[in-house]
Amino acid sequence: MGKCALRFFVALFAALLVFAALGRSAVAASGGCTIDQEERSVLTTVLKSMSEGSRSVLVVESRTDSSHFARTFSLGDLLSRDGLSELPSQLKAAPSGSAVFVNRPHPIVPEIQQHELEQEYEGKLSQPCRIPAVRNASKLKLFRTPAQVKEIFSGNDPIKSWGCFHRLFGDDAEVLRFSRVAFDRTKQYALVHVSSGISEMGGGGELYLLTRLDGDWVIKRTFSTWAT
Repeated sequence: MGKCALRFFVALFAALLVFAALGRSAVAASGGCTIDQEERSVLTTVLKSMSEGSRSVLVVESRTDSSHFARTFSLGDLLSRDGLSELPSQLKAAPSGSAVFVNRPHPIVPEIQQHELEQEYEGKLSQPCRIPAVRNASKLKLFRTPAQVKEIFSGNDPIKSWGCFHRLFGDDAEVLRFSRVAFDRTKQYALVHVSSGISEMGGGGELYLLTRLDGDWVIKRTFSTWAT
């Protein structure tokens, strides 16, 4: 057995021993918070979208992300940027010297709901919670604790660490961190941030905006938030 696999399984075995010994007290010590069914349904929708048409293994950290990478943007700024994205093409298509009248784009999210989403998102980030394995997760979606993922990338050589990760989970495997899911008051909209990769070793982030349609969550828009 290779060193990276041995190191990973030692960390996994240690985590199982701690869980068995401390039981519920371990959950209480770590905050005692587990995401609810509504948040899980949003994560299920995003994971399904990410895995459709792909055979890559998605290794999901089983605790929500509250790092600064999930905070370095605002929904309002991303929506404004998105609304202005078509302006250059309109200006380029206009005859030289002509006046261009640009209609204000219809808001993707009404302003009231936008503020509600931003407020709940910011509030929930301060309380990271456990993510249980989502229902209907296939073998291509694996849930690992942050400690187990950290152990894989604990070395000083990023190339060796990524090599270890891919030997364990496959050449195209990805490691994902989800933020808490924020909702507006009527739960018509949902917001969740996903970071892929390890920030110190390369990766990126995306903010998913979802809306409820006939009782189901569907992805309305995705915004790129960071990349290294």
